[in-house]
Amino acid sequence: MEGQRWLPLEANPEVTNQFLKQLGLHPNWQFVDVYGMDPELLSMVPRPVCAVLLLFPITEKYEVFRTEEEEKIKSQGQDVTSSVYFMKQTISNACGTIGLIHAIANNKDKMHFESGSTLKKFLEESVSMSPEERARYLENYDAIRVTHETSAHEGQTESSSSSSSQPHSSHCRTKASSLCHHASLPWVKRNHVGPAKATSPSLRLRRWRPFLRLPSMGLHSVAPSIDEKVDLHFIALVHVDGHLYELDGRKPFPINHGETSDETLLEDAIEVCKKFMERDPEELRFNAIALSAA
Repeated sequence: MEGQRWLPLEANPEVTNQFLKQLGLHPNWQFVDVYGMDPELLSMVPRPVCAVLLLFPITEKYEVFRTEEEEKIKSQGQDVTSSVYFMKQTISNACGTIGLIHAIANNKDKMHFESGSTLKKFLEESVSMSPEERARYLENYDAIRVTHETSAHEGQTESSSSSSSQPHSSHCRTKASSLCHHASLPWVKRNHVGPAKATSPSLRLRRWRPFLRLPSMGLHSVAPSIDEKVDLHFIALVHVDGHLYELDGRKPFPINHGETSDETLLEDAIEVCKKFMERDPEELRFNAIALSAA
């Protein structure tokens, strides 16, 4: 994607919740970590859940799948309700903000907005636009861009005293709990600071934060250069009119993953997340956060 480029947004509930608050969303719904995929760990997520955001690596395997999936849907077709709010992504590294917009826009009737909410105004003004028009509208929506940049910087604040033994990572922006789908996978260079409540042998909770090595300053968490290549991507999984939709601004249209309900959205969304992980069994950089009633 050419054109505008934003700083990457961190997959961190504290960052996303503060971002949405600054955009005028009342905190009656909050993002929380999803610690794993088995029933015990999913039971830790407050209910109801109205959206799930997945952060995953864009790999060669995934890009092959994405191309094949698009060709298959164009050939065979799919049912997509007109009620789905979907927008394309034309701004590099804006997938976090677009994922949040998808999550809120498709649950707008559940949300409470503060007076003068920037996000509510954007959604109301773009409701009749095409996905491409919404993308262009976001390009020029300075109130959201500035809030995104502020949140991206805040998500990288870390003192040197707390990071002296942290691992090095080049671009990953994930602070939320990593979903590890097989216990025999090798331990990656991450510090385990979360509560060890994952009792299933097939799942672990690993919590980690990326760092960039600075030659004379030890290890610090810093915002990457705006021109730095980032190979992680956000998508939103939402329930609209009885179906589970994957909303990814890099794709030409929403993906219908079948039937779901308000009660089963989390479990159904996690089944989709599992497929992402199964396509790249050597990858461990998967994170999920859920939008739950506070």
